[in-house]
Amino acid sequence: MNRRYWYVLLTYFIAYFSSLIGAPIVMGILRAVTDLSSTQIVTYASVYWSVFSNFIAVIIVWLLLRKQPRSTKIEQGQPASVGVSVIYAVLGFVALLIGQYIAIAIMSMFGVGGASQNTEMLGELARAVPLMIVFTSVLAPILEEIVFRKIIYGGLASRMNIHVAAVISSLFFGLMHMDLAYLLVYFVIGLILCYMYTKTKRIAVPIAAHMLMNVIAMIIQFTMGGNA
Repeated sequence: MNRRYWYVLLTYFIAYFSSLIGAPIVMGILRAVTDLSSTQIVTYASVYWSVFSNFIAVIIVWLLLRKQPRSTKIEQGQPASVGVSVIYAVLGFVALLIGQYIAIAIMSMFGVGGASQNTEMLGELARAVPLMIVFTSVLAPILEEIVFRKIIYGGLASRMNIHVAAVISSLFFGLMHMDLAYLLVYFVIGLILCYMYTKTKRIAVPIAAHMLMNVIAMIIQFTMGGNA
């Protein structure tokens, strides 16, 4: 795999796990300069660090990839036009919603129900600190699509059957959300996003659809008070 791709993966995982060190530092600063309660300090520190670390990660990833040639099997050929890409992003967003409902219906057949703990947690943080919406609706989709679709899926597809590559990358994508009860939902989401990337050869398309999906999830969390 391209050396710059390894740097991107390293950047992503550093940002992912950096809260273990960064959040406590922010908590200490907030305790020193604010009168927030202990609960508020934990919440604000988590949000501030998530947004800060992922914003820095997006900048680093952009710098690493901005002049990187299209090298994976998925990217070979002519990318879809802007108009076609927009259509794929919109229809892909609809497909993501439908795919989630189908996955949830299948889960309910096996007695698995309730809301996604990951989505509920993000919703609670966003309601407490609206800045969290920047992370869930912008930063996270950009990083996740670059990592799981462009690099992991694209890299695997260059070395094996693209369907197997899509399954592996989507499974990894689901596991990274740390919500095993909803693994099937995230797995289906990953497969749909892989399909969109394959058809358009533009990573911006799954990024856009992913952003729309997360925005809708946040709207539901706000309007239903976390009971979505």
